[in-house]
Amino acid sequence: MLRGHTRSVDAVAFSPDGRTPATAGDDGTVRLWNTDPRRTATQLCTALSRDLTREEWRQLIPEKSYRRTCDMG
Repeated sequence: MLRGHTRSVDAVAFSPDGRTPATAGDDGTVRLWNTDPRRTATQLCTALSRDLTREEWRQLIPEKSYRRTCDMG
C-alpha cells in the first residue's frame, strides 16, 4: 500500500531525468516515490487515482510498452 498523503493528490512532477516522481497533496506535503519500474506504475495509480498519460509513462518507464497504469495489478 502506498503511504504518504493523507488527503487527495493535486499534482505530479518528475525530476529532470524523468525517473523520480514527486506528488503534492491537499495535506500540504510533497512526496518523492521509489521508481523501481516494477512498482512505479502501481504506486502512481494509487497516488493519483488515474492512469499515467503516455508522456508520463514515457518519462518514467521508457523501456516498457505503454499500458493502462491501473490495470497492472
